[in-house]
Amino acid sequence: MTVTPAAGGPPGFSYPATAQIHIDADLIGDPEIADPRRPSHRSKVPVAYGVLLHECAHLSHSHWDPPPSVPPIVREAALLLEESRIEGRYRDTRPRDRRWLRRAVTSIIDPADTPTDTPWSAAYAAGLLLARVDARILYPADVREARRAITKVLGRKLIRGLRAIWREAHTVGDTDTERMIELGERWCRLLGIDPNATPDLPADDGATSAIAAAIAGTLDAILNNPADTPEPPGDGPRTGRPRIDGPSLHVDIDVPITWRERDARDAERHAADRLTALLRRARHREPARTREPSSAPPGRLRTRAAVTLAAQRAAGAIPTAQPWQRTVRRPIPDPELTVGILIDASGSMEDFAKPMSSAAWIVAQAATRAGATSATLAYGDRITVLIPPGRRPATVRDMQADAGTERFVEACAEADRLLHLSTPGTGRLLVVVSDGHYVNPDESQATITRLHHTGCAVLWLAPDNKGWPPRVYDNTTTITVDDPTTCINLIGQAAIDALTRA
Repeated sequence: MTVTPAAGGPPGFSYPATAQIHIDADLIGDPEIADPRRPSHRSKVPVAYGVLLHECAHLSHSHWDPPPSVPPIVREAALLLEESRIEGRYRDTRPRDRRWLRRAVTSIIDPADTPTDTPWSAAYAAGLLLARVDARILYPADVREARRAITKVLGRKLIRGLRAIWREAHTVGDTDTERMIELGERWCRLLGIDPNATPDLPADDGATSAIAAAIAGTLDAILNNPADTPEPPGDGPRTGRPRIDGPSLHVDIDVPITWRERDARDAERHAADRLTALLRRARHREPARTREPSSAPPGRLRTRAAVTLAAQRAAGAIPTAQPWQRTVRRPIPDPELTVGILIDASGSMEDFAKPMSSAAWIVAQAATRAGATSATLAYGDRITVLIPPGRRPATVRDMQADAGTERFVEACAEADRLLHLSTPGTGRLLVVVSDGHYVNPDESQATITRLHHTGCAVLWLAPDNKGWPPRVYDNTTTITVDDPTTCINLIGQAAIDALTRA
């Protein structure tokens, strides 16, 4: 590593061929505190240490380079996607370094890179900031102001399309040049730019940029927040937070999952009634029938045993033969049923949050009324226990699906801790309400497979999104839901089938 004055250049840059890293000396100031191996030095210059880690991430994961034939605008888009991709990959192996990478953003990102409020500048800002939320470097609270400014220019639909691209980029291998270039081209075309017709970067029009101002405010807030604890937003009217009388788990310091409570509608109550009946039917066991011999009626007379009995009596012996046989029905207690419900509160569920919240309430209400042990959890940047085990939901909680990522694996672990979903001996069902588009789908699949092998059935309720179909995982019973009150029979039958196969 070399520490030199940047002379107006980037705060850090690296040379993959020689594995060299150069850091701007102005970020450190005192050369006596430039040893990254000493924790005390890192704390004194957190931005410089974060920039060092950012460049280390490039050396470790940027093993591709756009060829000269790629249009400049596609090259710029691909390299933009690379920024959050390599930081996310680095954080996967060293999660405790998030705090340093987060602080490095204040030096790496320059508001001057988005000088105008054009779609290109707004998308560029989204790739710098919002993509780092999905990479779990920044917190949603960090980018709240910038997100509002970006949304005013692009709109929610276009942001969702861009998000799908950068989330896909986060899964690309370190050497896959072709796929990164393809994503860069998709980025341009989604913004209405034909790289073949206009291969160069858009020219600045000199207009005042509200986006640049929002980015500057975001960077100042991060820089002035050394504890890395962004303040959560204030509660709106009838907005819920984790209740103090029930257990809750917060995996990270971040924006809390919120909701708006309302009374259940008649259609939702009727749907809960129908599902309750279906679950009770699934739990019910017919009495066991066994045939037992008897010395007296009622029952069926067995001729050979009757002759034997008569011979025993004639010989003066103690009669032991039992000439009658009857069928005895012994009731079998209904097996215990445990139902865990997980609600995805990430941003990709925003358009489907209300119907999915309704589906979660219907399942939770029916499960408790059917005598099952049930708990409902929401997961996003953090995990919140909405309904602890043994409590029936009184109201429908319409979730605010605005989280930057989704902690599905951790949510499954917490549901297992509360309900013992991986412990054999009872009927166990995990109901997941989500589109399944996760940052780490392989880890999610491994978690589902582990639960499946223990005998826990997984029922997946996915939104009916024609534009972005849900991801389907193995070892699950997956159905798409548009209006949960009209497809409750499908939900109930899927639950029965899942429990039967478990």
